[in-house]
Amino acid sequence: MPEVIRGSLALDRTSFSQPIAHSESQPEPISPTSPIERPRVTFDQDRDVTTTSLPTIQTQTSPAPRRTVSIRRHSSHNQRRTRDLNEEERDAYYDSRAATQREYRRRGSTLQSYYHQHPELLPQLPFTFRHGFKRIKLAGYIFLMVFDACVVPILLYYSMTYGGNVQGYITFAVITAIWGGPTYVEFAVRSIRLIKKKRFFKPLGTNQRWAFDITNWILVLTITVVTTLLIVGAAPHIVFLRVLSMPGPAILYCLAGPIFLMSLYSACGWKAPFRISSTAKGEKVHPGIFYIVEDIVAVNAGGGRPFREGWAARYNASPIFRKMIRDQSWFWSIPGLIVAVACTVVVCIHPVPKAVVYGIGWAVPFIWAGIWAAITVAWVKSVMNYERKSWEEDATILGEVKKETDPSQSSTIGGKPDEDVNTPREPMMHDGGESASPPSDGMGTTVRTA
Repeated sequence: MPEVIRGSLALDRTSFSQPIAHSESQPEPISPTSPIERPRVTFDQDRDVTTTSLPTIQTQTSPAPRRTVSIRRHSSHNQRRTRDLNEEERDAYYDSRAATQREYRRRGSTLQSYYHQHPELLPQLPFTFRHGFKRIKLAGYIFLMVFDACVVPILLYYSMTYGGNVQGYITFAVITAIWGGPTYVEFAVRSIRLIKKKRFFKPLGTNQRWAFDITNWILVLTITVVTTLLIVGAAPHIVFLRVLSMPGPAILYCLAGPIFLMSLYSACGWKAPFRISSTAKGEKVHPGIFYIVEDIVAVNAGGGRPFREGWAARYNASPIFRKMIRDQSWFWSIPGLIVAVACTVVVCIHPVPKAVVYGIGWAVPFIWAGIWAAITVAWVKSVMNYERKSWEEDATILGEVKKETDPSQSSTIGGKPDEDVNTPREPMMHDGGESASPPSDGMGTTVRTA
């Protein structure tokens, strides 16, 4: 049986009957093991390319045509299977491998260090909602939280007040007791995950107990403010209906306000006054949406530290991704504050009837959030598709430039010329002011291989 040779050994061995000949017009092939001429690649490439190319190799010791037909059928089957499952498996691969606690315990290095050593790779986010039970779980949580936080207060108030002639303090005693049930449960679960000694859910660079992220503190502020408004408004015998109409705008203040402040810190280049999730005190602050998405997916959705590492690596490597995060931060913070102020003004204007004010205060913030979420989903999908195509086109252009450039004059790694060690590196300004700094060593922790 002939020996099957893969990879760079096929260029050095002469066991094949027909040696590989190169014309004078074609350049010499680049060794795949060369660290200088390594092409930029992405995870969208076909992983079975070597398997499908093996049947094309002809040797002297393979005269059986039936075996050749069998190999071709097997190759055709692999091609069909790869074509059908490649798009699905490439999205689920990182979800099923890198974002699991088992893989996290057995690995020997962080995703940040890996992508820092391989700058030609587009860092992948080791998490996806497209497969398995996670999409159903996410949709269920969103439905329960919106129904409990928005629909239940409006439905109970109008039905009990105008349909059952129930007094106000009794109505809001029921609303206060029911409101926020799923939110409180989810907050308790994420707090327990961050309190435990297990490091999988904690922010990068923190290993001690009670390592809350910035999202947890924002939720503490939001729950405290909303609970206070409900208690103060429903405490007297004659309830303060205008005070009880303020929880919706208060939620916008508590969420959009911190996002705006963190985005302002990032735009001004100010340092973090205290630890903000994976950003240590004294480091440069990222836009607010960066921390919100990182914390929610890592803790609530179970992505853990692998997602935090991949998220930070993607942010440091891709200018398009950084610009999208920055734009999303302003897109959610500034309009959120404007809607909150508008609802507050309507609630405080006495000519507007109290019954109308109550519906506006509870419904408008959630309707606005739903519209903004739909726009965000379409926006993010479009930008990430553009980012992927841009990365691949950039890889093609850099590959053509490297072929025309003499390797003896300048060495390239990932399509970028090496700079002298003593020469200061100028920051990249592709995203309108954000510099493409490499990931810091303090952003991740190395896990000993089991």
